[in-house]
Amino acid sequence: MNAPLPESGFTGSAAAVVVSTYNRPKALNLVLQGLFTQKIQARQIIVGDDGSTEETRDVVESWKSRGLPVEHCWHKDRGYRKSIIMNQAMRMVNQPLSIFTDGDCVPLEGFVRDHVGYAEAGHILAGPRMLASAALTQKLESEAESCLGRSIFWWLGQRMRGNINRLLPLIHLPDGAWRKSSPTKWEWVRGCNFSVETKQIWRVGGFEENLFGWGPDDSDIAVRMINAGVRVKSLRFAAPVLHLWHKEESRVTLEQNLAYLHAALAEKRTRASAGFSDEEISARANVAPLW
Repeated sequence: MNAPLPESGFTGSAAAVVVSTYNRPKALNLVLQGLFTQKIQARQIIVGDDGSTEETRDVVESWKSRGLPVEHCWHKDRGYRKSIIMNQAMRMVNQPLSIFTDGDCVPLEGFVRDHVGYAEAGHILAGPRMLASAALTQKLESEAESCLGRSIFWWLGQRMRGNINRLLPLIHLPDGAWRKSSPTKWEWVRGCNFSVETKQIWRVGGFEENLFGWGPDDSDIAVRMINAGVRVKSLRFAAPVLHLWHKEESRVTLEQNLAYLHAALAEKRTRASAGFSDEEISARANVAPLW
């Protein structure tokens, strides 16, 4: 089911949303619908597609035809190469703030607004997520149910039925010093919901392209940015996403990927071993500031 066109009053923000995806078009459709219905919208949306079939491209084109500022960044399917496609997507970003999420994480009301409103120079904003059950996910993907524009009572009902794991991300609290109480807490940064100045991604060389298969690509880049002086700001009680259920990813490459993360921590690494070139970094690490 397509979302209705916005009535009025929608305003754009100097932000790009980068969405990673792989062969899950029904979930991606819900994510793009969630972005479409934001009252504060991003000026740019990039879908970083790790080799999906044409059905995913069709979803992107469908929303693009309805006015969503979405672009499709794709490469051939040669296994799990999320870090590589994320760097390709970042090469397309032309906004000073980059917001990251996954193609199975539906952005709820206030997602873009809170990332933009709480953005701060030199900080990574680490947002929360709620986990959806397999039963609720099936209803949402089949369009028998919608999670957008729902009251707190609907969400309470889902919690009572065990369809979501918590309600706290739906409670909205204003900005404050408490959000910066753990400035080096890289564990808070999840690829499904974080944002940072675009130039900070470039300064650390982008995502680590030596990470193949499921693993801590989000933690690795967070650690390198923290090592470079960027600080973590919590977005708990703001910017919620609903993480749709999926089968557990293969962990076959996890051990070698964790070795890169441990090395980044031990060596206080600030640059990706494989990522953006020196020439690219020089050209892109000083993009226009947010303020």
